Amino acid sequence: MTYQVSTSSQQDFVMIQITDTHLLEYPHLEFVGMQPEQSFHAVIDLMRQQHPQIDLIVHTGDLAQTPTPVTYNRYIQHMQSLEIPFFHTPGNHDDVAHFPFHEVDQTQLTVIELGKWVIILLNSAQPQRIDGRITESQLKQLHTLLSKLHDRYVILACHHHPFAMQSAWIDQHKLKNASDLLETVKPFSNIKAIVCGHVHQDAIHQWQGIEFLSTPSTCIQFKPKSEKFALDEEHPGYRYICLKANGELETQVYRLKTSERMSSSEVLGYD
Repeated sequence: MTYQVSTSSQQDFVMIQITDTHLLEYPHLEFVGMQPEQSFHAVIDLMRQQHPQIDLIVHTGDLAQTPTPVTYNRYIQHMQSLEIPFFHTPGNHDDVAHFPFHEVDQTQLTVIELGKWVIILLNSAQPQRIDGRITESQLKQLHTLLSKLHDRYVILACHHHPFAMQSAWIDQHKLKNASDLLETVKPFSNIKAIVCGHVHQDAIHQWQGIEFLSTPSTCIQFKPKSEKFALDEEHPGYRYICLKANGELETQVYRLKTSERMSSSEVLGYD
């Protein structure tokens, strides 16, 4: 299904990416001394302070650490209260039985139109697995879509990272068929960026004119280039992306100045 957020082709747009909120069933709950709900709300508050005009928010997965209807409903209610169009795609901690998909048919891609820009959400989550895979059906849909969007600027978004982070423990949980995704997008020069979550850190990679962007979590951060699971001292944050009418994009990560600290690898279950 296609969602039309704006038809204006002459203006720049502000897109915010948030990711890996890992919300628990109730706001007051903690894991290892941290309240993901509090951190998430603080990041949203910072976002609104920094950017008075936001056109779109995209959440790239792991909305929930406790993926129940209660958790998802509370998230939806809070996002609706912002009165900003928002979209999301699942991560490995989400439960497809309760996840608030935008499409009735979960095999269909979500397409968002924003002036000359189109954002396509891919589902890379696999049941009962940490690593990711984009199904052949989605890749075929993507190829068909891209063939029709030659006069538009395109951003793809999914949960799992398609590029190596040079962290052995997280790279084993990356997008397993990243090569299939790259083969699918390779013929299309109008793809400007692929954004992801999952890695809980800020990184920028480039390949054939495409920027691959990962983004900090709204809760804990993973230490870059670490062989074993390790937490970083960086603060929670989000990614600002300015989509320009001429097809260029500008991006910057914003972080909280202070946040709670976590000190255990038990939280997310990677070890």
